[in-house]
Order: sequence, then C-alpha cells, then structure tokens
Amino acid sequence: MSISFTYCGVACGVISIDDKFYIGIDPDLSPKGTKVQFKGFVSEKQNDAYNDTALLNKVNIWLITHNHQDHLDDIGRNYMREKIVISPNKKIIKDLLCSNSIILNWNDEKKFTIDEYQIIIKAIPAYHASNFIMQVIIGKVNGYQISIVGPSETKVLYFTSDTIFYPKLINYISRNIDAVFANLGAVKSESFGGPFTMNLKMLSQINDLLHPKNIYPIHIDDYSHYQTTKKEVIAAGYKVLTIGERIDI
Repeated sequence: MSISFTYCGVACGVISIDDKFYIGIDPDLSPKGTKVQFKGFVSEKQNDAYNDTALLNKVNIWLITHNHQDHLDDIGRNYMREKIVISPNKKIIKDLLCSNSIILNWNDEKKFTIDEYQIIIKAIPAYHASNFIMQVIIGKVNGYQISIVGPSETKVLYFTSDTIFYPKLINYISRNIDAVFANLGAVKSESFGGPFTMNLKMLSQINDLLHPKNIYPIHIDDYSHYQTTKKEVIAAGYKVLTIGERIDI
C-alpha cells in the first residue's frame, strides 16, 4: 500500500492511493491577492495555491467540509465536474456538475471498494466556533476520517476541518491514526464566539487525546484573518508542509 498526500494550500490537498485512486479535499485554488468577503469583513489570500491541473483532474472523490470560500472556490468547483462529491449539506452541491453527490451527517460513513482496497469515509463533528450561538450561525461543518483498508494493512487519516478542540472527539475517531491534518488559524480569537478555528494549545490537546503517529498543521497563515504563523508552529515542534509538497503516509 502506497499512500501519499500532496498539499495544495489552505485546507486543500490530494490523497493518492497507489497512484491509481485519488481523494481531494476543500479546493480553494485561487491565487495570492484574492479578496474574499466573509460575514462582516474582507480577507486577502496570502499565498498562491498549488493548482496542478494534471493532479487535480485525477481526483475521483472530493470531500467538502463546509461552504466558506476559503474551502471551496470557483476554481475548485471546476474540478468537480463528473466526480463524486461528499459534503455536509445539499446547499454546497446545489450548483455542482458532479456525477454523484453524497450527503454525510456526523458519524455517518460511506464505503467504496477500489481493487483490493476498501475506503471508508466517515463524517466527524466539527465545531467552527467556541460558543453555541456562533456554531449555529456558521452552520454544519464536517471533519473527515478516511480509512484505507488493504489486504495486509490499514491507514487512517483524519482531516479536522475548521473546528475548535472538544473532548468528545475521542467518541468519534479511531484510536490508531496515521496522520492528522489539523486546520489552525486561531481565527477571530478576540471576537464573540472566537476562536473559530484551533490555536496551538488546542492542537496540543488533540495530540494528547488521540496520540496520532503524525500531525501536520495546515490552514495556518493563508489568509489575512488567520492569526497563527508558520514560525510559531515550527517552534512548537510541528512540521509545516510547503505548498506543493508531497509526503508519504
């Protein structure tokens, strides 16, 4: 079993299984300088995406965590034509020209059989704010656990999506995780309901709770409203992926 992950920037990346089957997540592929309107503020993209057409056209299944533009933009939508798309609600997939749309509620699973592998995609609760009122306003957000089960081994990946840390995560996630891709940013930490995404303290809590083999922080300083920096993430002992970098899992 050969599993790799190519990081495309923000929360986007592509998983390759034996360089034959591909799973992508959250394609925000707009260039540096793009300005995005969020509720009450505008944010500017700080880095170019890795918009590798050859790779992104290979994606068989796209996972969408939620409908913010820093997770799905117009460029990303173009790669979803005639593909399978999994998302937390119908609104996200309403205008997508995909071949098959699948809605996964929290704790639901969808299974695919690809050659000798079984791929199990599970929706994990994600809380995109630090109080209930803002969580309701923002709406449903999925994290995803991807289990790739082969004849002799299993690999488990967890994409946190935009979430804060919560102790009940242990009730939903595997006890044997090969890699966590953790969205940081500490977004709007001083605002009502903030932070809206994890800070480094929360990332440490996830590490202590799940004990994964590897943690890869992403979604760090890609937009002007993200408040973590690569420098502090590296100082905390984590590997920061370079946009366009491919790692083996």
